[in-house]
Amino acid sequence: MFERFPNQWTPVLPLTAITANPMPVELAGEALVLFKDRDDQWHALRDYCPHRGAKLSLGVVTDEGHLRCGYHGWRFNGEGACQAVPLNCLNDAALKKVRATALPTRLIAGAIWVYTAADPDNANAPEPLLSESLQGDPNLFVTYHQEWQAHWTRAQENFIDFAHPPYLHEQTIGAWMHDYAERGGTARVETEDTEFGLIMMSYVGSSTSGFQLHWHRPNLSILHFGPVAERWLHVFCIPVNEHHTRVMTVRRVRSADEVARHARYASGTDHRILDEDRAIVESQSGDVLSDPAEISVATDKPTLVFRDWYRATLADYITP
Repeated sequence: MFERFPNQWTPVLPLTAITANPMPVELAGEALVLFKDRDDQWHALRDYCPHRGAKLSLGVVTDEGHLRCGYHGWRFNGEGACQAVPLNCLNDAALKKVRATALPTRLIAGAIWVYTAADPDNANAPEPLLSESLQGDPNLFVTYHQEWQAHWTRAQENFIDFAHPPYLHEQTIGAWMHDYAERGGTARVETEDTEFGLIMMSYVGSSTSGFQLHWHRPNLSILHFGPVAERWLHVFCIPVNEHHTRVMTVRRVRSADEVARHARYASGTDHRILDEDRAIVESQSGDVLSDPAEISVATDKPTLVFRDWYRATLADYITP
């Protein structure tokens, strides 16, 4: 499973987008079903009943907190173990052989996260390597998301690219740099490899005061708008399939009283800025390795680091 996005922790859906229990969702080309048990714990299974291949998302969650297939009533718990096969007298040994495919799942920062185990039968998932800014009460985060018709790597590259705002965002967040760029101004980008990915510092002209951005493998950019975590913008590029990406912004807030206000801000400001990004990114074809003739320059250094990581990841898991 997850041949082109293997063994990664990633959010799959914000809680605000979950409108049913169970809830079907696609992640990196795999059909999954999310469901919440009677203890309010979320689980993710492959959306496939091992009996006759029906979609488990067409079933219901029972009072016991099991996901019951809508076709023949087979029941599965959050670990994928079959709990009952109606109308059939199976002994315990036979029942234990029946399993749905389960994936490690967490509730983090206002979203359901899933580990994309390449081999779910032998999944030894590490704990997510989280930025401190994403830790804490999952209800104290505000999310906003859009669906883009683009490969996730194109979207991810966009958010670690410093040189595009003066033009793509000329009327919004890049206005302050536009005239400078047009007058022949220069910029430099410095990167530092880290345990989680990289730290990028971008400087305009001779300034020693730079803009900081962190890239967390595989698909998170953290834009540091100020010194405290509540000012940082987290942007996830979640692969839906080869042609669609779910772009999700996440903000940490101090208290529940701030959630509604920040949600209104995100649905306005984030919507406008991301729409500017989306139009351009959707015009690019394939993934970031599709066109070897693309020309890179000095300010592309962070995206080249990302491409090297992506290329190495594919080489480790995909046989040519």
